[in-house]
Amino acid sequence: MKVRFSRWSHTHEGRATVHRLKVRHIASWGRSQLRSIAWCESHNNPRAVSSNGAYRGLYQFSFSTWRVVGGSGDPAAAPRSEQTWRAWVLLKKHGSGHWPVCG
Repeated sequence: MKVRFSRWSHTHEGRATVHRLKVRHIASWGRSQLRSIAWCESHNNPRAVSSNGAYRGLYQFSFSTWRVVGGSGDPAAAPRSEQTWRAWVLLKKHGSGHWPVCG
């Protein structure tokens, strides 16, 4: 069973389901702050890409920041729930300084 789940969790649908379950464990203050950051950074567009291509996704992650919080690949290609979970990890561990204008 464990092997079957590990293969499934690497698919797009599997990652979305895994992270959707994790998003439920974000504190209410975090959900509120993440909503305002997402609106300010990308107008709630999980596929947003900055004009120079350096920042991507709902929370405008750089590739290096995305990797620091455990992401792989392109942040803009990740499910909305995964982007929110990774932003929560960043906010909880490092504060809102990664979003100097919107944090």
